[in-house]
Amino acid sequence: MKKILSVIMLSLLLQSQIYAATIPEGTMVVVQPQKGIDADNVKTGDRVNFTVIHPVKVNNEVVIKSGREVTAEVVKKKNNGILGIPGELELGNFEMAASNNDIIRLRGTVVDKGEGRYWANVGWFFLFPILFVKGDDGKIPVNSTHRLYTVEDINL
Repeated sequence: MKKILSVIMLSLLLQSQIYAATIPEGTMVVVQPQKGIDADNVKTGDRVNFTVIHPVKVNNEVVIKSGREVTAEVVKKKNNGILGIPGELELGNFEMAASNNDIIRLRGTVVDKGEGRYWANVGWFFLFPILFVKGDDGKIPVNSTHRLYTVEDINL
C-alpha cells in the first residue's frame, strides 16, 4: 500500500513540475522599450530592444523574469513629410530567448503615427512658407508599456 501511494505521489509531483515548466499559448508578457524609438533613426528590418517589466508566472512560479530582453523588428516605417504629412512606425515579430536557448515568439504590434499638421494643406494657398511644415514622426517613448502574448505553448 505504501508503494502504491508513493508511486501516485511521485506521478502527481512529476505532472505538476511538467505543467509548471510549460508556458501556455496566449500568456501575456508586458514589455517596455530600452530606449525611445524614432522613425528617423531606424529603417525597415532593423531590430530594436525591449525589456520584460513584470515577471510572468505560471502556477505561481516565475517562468520569465523581469529584465529579460525581447527584440522586435521594424516592420513598417514612413517618414513624415511636408504639407503636414505625419510619419508612422510599426514594430512586430517579437522574440525572446528561453532559458533552454529556444526562441519564444510573441504576437502583438506596437504602432505610432505622428500628429498630422493638415492645416498646412489649406494654408499654403495664402502663405507659401506653410508648405514646408512637416508632420510629427512616429515615435515609441521609452516609458511606454506594451502587452504581447506567446504564440504557442513553450516547454522550458
